[in-house]
Amino acid sequence: MLMVSAMDLHPLIKSAPEKCLRLVQTFFISSMHSLKYFLPAALLVTLLTSCAPQYFSPVSGDAFTRRDLQALSGRELWHGFVFNGEKVGFARLKIEPEAGGQSYTLFSEASLRIRFLGMGKSVSIRGEDRVAPDLSLLSFRYEQTIDEKTLALEGGIRNGLLSVVQRSGNEVKTSETKISSPLYPSSGINLYPVLRGMKTGADYAYPVYDPQTQSIVDVAQSVVAFEESRRLGIEPSFKLETRMSGHVAESWINLQGETVFERGMGGVLITFKESERGAKSFLAEASMGKKDLIYDFSLIRTDTPITCPRKADFLEATVEVPEKTLSPLQSPHQHISPQQQDKETAWIYRIHKIAPDVPDAPRQALNAKDRFLFLAPFHHIESDHPEILEAARKAVAGAQTTRGKVERLTSWVANEIKDEPVDSFSALEVLHNRKGECQAHTMLYTAMARALGIPTRLAGGIVYMEGMGFLYHAWAESFVDDWLPVDATFNQVPVDATHIKLVEGPDWISLLPMGSVIGHIRIRNIRFHCGENGN
Repeated sequence: MLMVSAMDLHPLIKSAPEKCLRLVQTFFISSMHSLKYFLPAALLVTLLTSCAPQYFSPVSGDAFTRRDLQALSGRELWHGFVFNGEKVGFARLKIEPEAGGQSYTLFSEASLRIRFLGMGKSVSIRGEDRVAPDLSLLSFRYEQTIDEKTLALEGGIRNGLLSVVQRSGNEVKTSETKISSPLYPSSGINLYPVLRGMKTGADYAYPVYDPQTQSIVDVAQSVVAFEESRRLGIEPSFKLETRMSGHVAESWINLQGETVFERGMGGVLITFKESERGAKSFLAEASMGKKDLIYDFSLIRTDTPITCPRKADFLEATVEVPEKTLSPLQSPHQHISPQQQDKETAWIYRIHKIAPDVPDAPRQALNAKDRFLFLAPFHHIESDHPEILEAARKAVAGAQTTRGKVERLTSWVANEIKDEPVDSFSALEVLHNRKGECQAHTMLYTAMARALGIPTRLAGGIVYMEGMGFLYHAWAESFVDDWLPVDATFNQVPVDATHIKLVEGPDWISLLPMGSVIGHIRIRNIRFHCGENGN
């Protein structure tokens, strides 16, 4: 999973490991990956209020001539990229025919420069997707570089088998996945409707290979309108809604099949077609930018400070989350009840570090399907690797119970993995490098726990950092008679009561829907209790 790397933390957050902030970058880059077309800064003030629809008006005559890749080839499309009011990057897409039109190559490039925790950071993404005339994927090469660290993917499809080779540093991994239907490149998401013809009311559904998660994900699209915006200078275009990995994007595609405008994350990510010169104009300015975009955007400030976050054993708070985004997750440690206000629903969270006793409650058990799912290896959670198993056995030596093994594993990961803003793409890489942020700690703990036969899932949400507010974070939950929250970053079993869980699942893809609420959560009416001599 691609992340924008960070450097040193401001002294204010020396006790708040950078892992809490870096998780946001995963969702940011994941969202950027599906938004290929970007926007001039002059329009941002009004658009970032998420009121863009009021600037569009319906038009008649939505006749669209179906395009093919030959008709779209040869053109080079440039776009600028804007996040939270700042222009931070550009993207380029070019289609070239090969073998007399028997196949085509989609050349894509994206460059991002952003200021994070006081440091200028750089991300570049390059891709070559070789596709058939119907856009189905034949082979690919991707290279994603974050500062000086590169992840390279190369693969292809043959005889119903997707083969991928991944290279990161000295690590080389291969994987094969059986497929039963054609796959499509994520770089061609907005080309798919163009090739099949667009008309208001049309729906599309198909799978793509997503290099961000190195997995096959489903895409669903709907043409919901044909409209224009004279105020924004946007010609009559089809409005396309795209849903992928928990993200929702709105795109406007003109009658020539070009994406001219796009919005994501509720209007925080905006793109707009422009010239090559305009798209690249941000490069000289980016390093001069003064906004700490990721930190400013992701931090959830509260009126009431929590003075003992790592020792809190009870928290009650009203959490406001945008409607139709994330469903609240109940658990033995986290009880949630709705609160109606101003035609919107807020949720009252009551979180206990130690789950309250429920008289005569039946013993919980995992069904066979869930047990298999939460013990399974994934490409970034290599619980079946001999080195992971060997390290796990040594870490829990002498432990007699499952709870004891969980505690020893948590302590081992917390003590052995140094807290550093280093990008890691798998648990095995973390084991070798012995450093990383919250994702690194969580990946390695999860892999080691599963290797020992302890069903474990990933959890994502927010956690309170003293003197700051709530920040996005990741931890794990292991099944010990019931789901037990575990934080290998803070060395906590169970976690403190400021951990508010928003999403859960077997791998990182399960956490991506959390990106839809970043920057849109509000927390108020806080009550808490400090335990363990926390005053």
